Amino acid sequence: MTCTSHLSTRMTYLTPTWIWSVAVDDALYVRGYNGKDSRWYKAAVRQKAGRIIAAGMSQEVTFEPVEGAINNRIDDAYRAKDHGSPYLGPMIGVRARSATIKVTPRLTNA
Repeated sequence: MTCTSHLSTRMTYLTPTWIWSVAVDDALYVRGYNGKDSRWYKAAVRQKAGRIIAAGMSQEVTFEPVEGAINNRIDDAYRAKDHGSPYLGPMIGVRARSATIKVTPRLTNA
């Protein structure tokens, strides 16, 4: 499953960022189009938590930078989802790949 979502860090709840996301092995991943210089990426790494809005739902989440072989599978997920898009090349390029984040639902007290 893949989707396009809005993502915000705790500091930017009022101004969510439009972001491309992909799912690999039941985990959700996002990448910064502008790499590690992306404002939301820097805030996500610093704050480690935020909110994602997708499919009409809002969910508190944690952010975890990822590296390694999983990036190849994330690339494949972007290729499958976004083939033919002019944004595909940059999203699987070195710059965006270096800014890959795993997004995990955060348990909240009801």
